[in-house]
Amino acid sequence: MGRPLLLDVSCLCPEHTNGLLESVYKAIGEEPSDGDIWSEHPNPLIRRIVELFTERGLERINGLRGELTRWLRGEMHEASDLAPPERPGGAMRRWDSVEIGVVRLYLRNLPRDAFTLDDWMLLVDYLVQRYLPESDLRSEADWLATRAGLMGRVQAAMGEPDARAADTILAQLPSVDEVARQFGLSAQERAVIDFGRARTAENVTGLADAVRHRLRKMVADYQEAIYLGNRAETAEALQSKLLDEFGLLNRDWRRIAVTEATELANQGFIASLPVGTRVRRVEKYRGACAFCRSIDGKVFTVTDPSAPKRDGVAEVWVGKTNVGRSASPRRREGGALVEREPHEMWWAAAGAQHPNCRGAWVKVGGASEDPEFEAFLAKLGGRK
Repeated sequence: MGRPLLLDVSCLCPEHTNGLLESVYKAIGEEPSDGDIWSEHPNPLIRRIVELFTERGLERINGLRGELTRWLRGEMHEASDLAPPERPGGAMRRWDSVEIGVVRLYLRNLPRDAFTLDDWMLLVDYLVQRYLPESDLRSEADWLATRAGLMGRVQAAMGEPDARAADTILAQLPSVDEVARQFGLSAQERAVIDFGRARTAENVTGLADAVRHRLRKMVADYQEAIYLGNRAETAEALQSKLLDEFGLLNRDWRRIAVTEATELANQGFIASLPVGTRVRRVEKYRGACAFCRSIDGKVFTVTDPSAPKRDGVAEVWVGKTNVGRSASPRRREGGALVEREPHEMWWAAAGAQHPNCRGAWVKVGGASEDPEFEAFLAKLGGRK
């Protein structure tokens, strides 16, 4: 058992106290310990999706880091007898390939010692747009959302295949439009995928924008320190900060992969089942938080999300989330901490319970409700 954590919140207002408590409890739940964010996803149906999305994202991120390092060392300069191009003007926006080429030519012709602060800012913009272009990130988000959402239907149709069969299905699974044409997709299934596409795209493009702002600030602070003669701000110190920054970025990308794949597969699973189906929550993986462990093995009944009366304790429906609910068992009221009411607390959501959650659903008995799709998957090699 760890030592108790004592927080003095007496000087905070109720709103800030509640925000602090919520952050603490979410932090406890969101991140498994001992670096488990990098461990394989326990669900073989989305494991490969998570790993491929992570691999491609980290390749982009590490490429950006490597080239930025070479620029900072002055290794990217190319001397030329030709007159250097003028510095591209204008504010940050999305550049096309020609504009990116012009910026690259300008920067490569500029000796490192001749870089102004504006040039360093231009360099960061150039690298972010080269390695993390919005169009590519949205394509990656679309790929993850559609594959994971369809894998929810795969699991509903045939249960959990082994890892090899899951990889075979992933490699050969048709597009969403083709699945809809051949087998039909309910409005709920389509909505899960469409909303997942939008949410994942916003997450990854938002991450790229945050990277740009943080790198620009880091480089600007370094250049200011050099100008003011701060000897503590050495090139080695900047490299150390960049290493830490890109380490966090790698984890943020991985967290998006795990969270969105889990959310979409689980929501897709529930969306593909008829009302009245009984399902059991499975939260058996290393690092599961206390809340997830508390719902492991519990059985729920699938209900219509538009039903006028829904029992959140015994039922689950498409779109059931923990948004607006609290992980903290207490809230501040006046000068005292009081227990939250049950309706304020987390419940068993249909998708991921929180960021980096890896739980899943399984059906409780009953024959397949999707025999045609199950037969199609069997032909792909999805049988154990």
